[in-house]
Amino acid sequence: MKNLEHYLQQMNAGVVTTISDKDEMFAFARSALPSDAEATAYYLDTGRELATSLLNLLIESGVAPDSVDLLDFAAGYGRVTRWLVSVLRSVTTVDLEPDMIDFHRRVLGVDGYCSSADPAVAIGGGKSYDLIFVFSLFTHLPDSKWLPWLAALAAALRTGGLLVFSASSYELFSLLNPAEYGDPGSWNREFVFWMDNETRGRLDESEYGCNISAESYVRRRVSETEGIVLVRRFRMGEFDRYHDIYVARAI
Repeated sequence: MKNLEHYLQQMNAGVVTTISDKDEMFAFARSALPSDAEATAYYLDTGRELATSLLNLLIESGVAPDSVDLLDFAAGYGRVTRWLVSVLRSVTTVDLEPDMIDFHRRVLGVDGYCSSADPAVAIGGGKSYDLIFVFSLFTHLPDSKWLPWLAALAAALRTGGLLVFSASSYELFSLLNPAEYGDPGSWNREFVFWMDNETRGRLDESEYGCNISAESYVRRRVSETEGIVLVRRFRMGEFDRYHDIYVARAI
């Protein structure tokens, strides 16, 4: 199997750097940074870092990236997807907005389809995948939606396939607003949800808000989901700059 450096060279050479003017992730970065150039660099750098972590996870797991069929679920406008197109065997993207899927097809050269906000609707477009990547979905879900979405995603994995998803820890929120979240010794709630998001009304805040999830909460929810087992947790800074990343394997 080729080493990580080989895949990184291929990834960097093949990336498309065009950013949609509708990209909410870029807009959020632009609101926090002083120039378009700095926001663009941040957007591309953080996408590349996540893609690099995914490739490294595959290689450490003994899986050749060029043998992998990926489902990038809740892909947005392809912040991470764009880096993986030239490396993996296939990439399929999913999100709620037709314009996002159109951007993936026209600009990034990958196929995809519009999902439903209802997890009872089958995921995968009738296909199964070796890797499902879900960044910034579970960080927004209320408690009532965790199990349905985990079950739906697990059902689209091939045996041995990996579900990789992000979560927001108390450690992250203590950095953002220590006064609100207080001393770690007082953090005794496994899960906290509140209604707020960056979509400016595009998504219902009661269904897509913000949350904090302790490791014990995530482990319990995965253990309650048929067909997957939790195999790894990456703490904030180990896989992504800000989020915890959890890896579950299909059995």
